[in-house]
Amino acid sequence: MPETNEKINITAKPPVVVVLGHIDHGKTSLLMAIKDFKVLAKESGGITQHVGAYQIKHNDKKITFIDTPGHESFSAIRSRGSKIADIAILVIDAAEGIKKQTKEAISLIKEVDIPSIVALNKIDKPDANPEMVKQQLAKEEMYVESMGGTIPAIEISAKTGKGINDVLDMIQLVAEMQELKYDTVSPAEGTIVEAYLDSRRGPTGTAILEKGVLKQGDFVATDSTVGKIKNLEDSRGEEIEQAFPGDPIIIVGFESVPAVGERFIVYNTYEEALSNVKPKEQRNTALIIEPKEGEEEKKYLKVILKADATGSLEAIEEVFKTLPQETVGIKVIKAEVGNVNESDVKAAQSANGVVIAFRVKLDKIAEMAKMQKENIRIYEFDLIYTLAQKIRELMERKLVKEKERTDLGKMEVTVIFRTEKNRQILGGKVFEGEIVKGSLLEIFRDTQKIGHGRIIDVQINKKSVDSVKAGKECALQYQGEEKIKEGDELLSYKEEYIREIL
Repeated sequence: MPETNEKINITAKPPVVVVLGHIDHGKTSLLMAIKDFKVLAKESGGITQHVGAYQIKHNDKKITFIDTPGHESFSAIRSRGSKIADIAILVIDAAEGIKKQTKEAISLIKEVDIPSIVALNKIDKPDANPEMVKQQLAKEEMYVESMGGTIPAIEISAKTGKGINDVLDMIQLVAEMQELKYDTVSPAEGTIVEAYLDSRRGPTGTAILEKGVLKQGDFVATDSTVGKIKNLEDSRGEEIEQAFPGDPIIIVGFESVPAVGERFIVYNTYEEALSNVKPKEQRNTALIIEPKEGEEEKKYLKVILKADATGSLEAIEEVFKTLPQETVGIKVIKAEVGNVNESDVKAAQSANGVVIAFRVKLDKIAEMAKMQKENIRIYEFDLIYTLAQKIRELMERKLVKEKERTDLGKMEVTVIFRTEKNRQILGGKVFEGEIVKGSLLEIFRDTQKIGHGRIIDVQINKKSVDSVKAGKECALQYQGEEKIKEGDELLSYKEEYIREIL
């Protein structure tokens, strides 16, 4: 039990730290390097499977870390009014420098208005340039200590362990300056940082306790659900009887899956807790993207979204918001945690929409519907980036399109190496522009167009290359019906779809 002043009933609170930064700059690697046990799931495509909160001890003092799929999920928590974190660590690749998501994380840190620490990661890379990153930070009005500012910047390598202890020491120093102390007598309150449907235990939430003492058997309620705590566990999954402010906890006993960012509060009775659950229309869900006034005629991609956890739903929602929707919008008809089922299939058929399944399975009826393709499209994803690409593609299909052609280069054929059905291998010299692997091809004989096809491969000295510029000789593999002869001219070009304003 932490030290408590009995007269004023306050307790020192471990700092809660959120780690933010660009994808692949080392957020999860840093957290894994910090801990002496491997509890974090590896990132796949930049989104951790379940948002978690983990606690360690350093110099006999606790530090709590929030591991989110990125600033999107932390923004979702913030959007519901929770000041859950005390300190932010901004992780930046010391070789790559500031990227788009880094800038977004910087904006969020400024909005939250909490102390920050910059971790210049991958300092072991030969091209690491921490001074360049510090100058880039200055352009974003984040001034590190070595440049006359107040923000600590620490050079680290999550790979080798360099600077990790320095980061932990700095977290504790910043926390001491904040004098984090919270009331333990008031009814317990906290914030849900992740929630999912456990196949064995039912609705489960990961949370950060912010005040009061939480115990097994307590009645809790959020805006969307209610429950009695059946199991209370620490971040290692070990059962505990009670938790204190700043502790990350796993709560089992909700009647339904709560939403990320929701506040939970302890009540004296189940009836009192239930009375504080808000009607569905009053909840701050913000996941359904509805058309704005005057946009009724706009085309929409209708989506039934199923995911493994509410943190995933929140992150996907943020991705949807970043996609251009001037001509085609996204309307989320249904968004739930859990496997794809018959109800989802019927909802997609009724709305003429698509089912997006993120890290979840399909039940037998959904699987059959996907295989038979009965007016239903179900797409399964493990990576958030491939999901975003597919959504873009599906939105494009909603638009009237026309092709735009770009001529790339010309080549004169000097030799035919091999001829097969619908394929030829030939050689020649590029005399204008460049010949590009994978591009389309037009064949000219005596200035007359006689056929077309596609360039399958381009080689120089029997090695495949992406392109060959004017003045060089090359061999290429062509696919098409027309047979090419020596002396023919080949035109390499590409066609791209361009969108029309509807």
